[in-house]
Amino acid sequence: MDNELGRVARAQHGMFTTAQANAAGVGRQGLREAVKAGVLSHPARGLYAVCDLVDTAPVSWQRHLAAGAALLYDDAVLTGVTAVLQYELPTWGCPLDRCDLLRPVKRQVDYGPFRVRPARTSVVDGPWGPSVPLAEALVQLAMDHGIVQGVVTADAALHRELVTVDELKAAVDAVAAWARSHRARAMLTHIDPKCESVAESRARVEFASHGIRVVSQVEVRRKDGSLIGRADFGVEGTNVLIEVDGKLKYAEGDPSVLWQEKRREDDMRAEGKVFVRVTWADLERPGKASAKVRRVLPPEAAQAS
Repeated sequence: MDNELGRVARAQHGMFTTAQANAAGVGRQGLREAVKAGVLSHPARGLYAVCDLVDTAPVSWQRHLAAGAALLYDDAVLTGVTAVLQYELPTWGCPLDRCDLLRPVKRQVDYGPFRVRPARTSVVDGPWGPSVPLAEALVQLAMDHGIVQGVVTADAALHRELVTVDELKAAVDAVAAWARSHRARAMLTHIDPKCESVAESRARVEFASHGIRVVSQVEVRRKDGSLIGRADFGVEGTNVLIEVDGKLKYAEGDPSVLWQEKRREDDMRAEGKVFVRVTWADLERPGKASAKVRRVLPPEAAQAS
């Protein structure tokens, strides 16, 4: 690897262009041999990555591609999933095989790893470079990948106060005539800033789709008013509480943590609460989490839902 070209790449998240290679005295043949030797990768026409300087894990690779897009196109603006990832938000269920860009083109096109759409937005300075405002990126994500995916990421952004409900509503209104805008409108009906995890957001959408109305982050108190703790959800008008275990929750199996959780749950039951625990595996089977909840609902509540 040419020392000068390596220095340039290090300053650009491991990426460089053909023009920069030529300026450093590395021609087409040298680049071809470096790719063949595994020193470089060639993700797009005119763009190279130094293998030892890049991380090909999906999220990290998106960061490298965003840097490469800025090198190739001085008019590129990050949008969709790529714009969302720069805020370290979850993108559950979203493929990360494309870097989403806006440019002054007439129609959507794909250039290797870049999905390029016509530019139709304002631009802000994001952590990774010029980007659409976060609310617009969240709406684009929902339109691209689905309602639940949109809710998961929007909930996280709302919970961290990176965006407001009003900003999301305005962004949805702005795309009312676009294809798949119904996904973004549906996303708005499910968002909840109180949701604290991907699993909670997924569960809330499932419950709503099965007619089970829940309230997030329900405080449970003893008769003397002292706080026992919070449950992820409570079913409206009932004594049923729901706890959602994400994939990582209790993963280390710390006995003291498990014991504290059991005591908290037992104390809630002592106050007349019915406890339902929903797992990540339940959420992977459509309808299973809702069925578990419905089984413990009072007859009148089960009929209403």
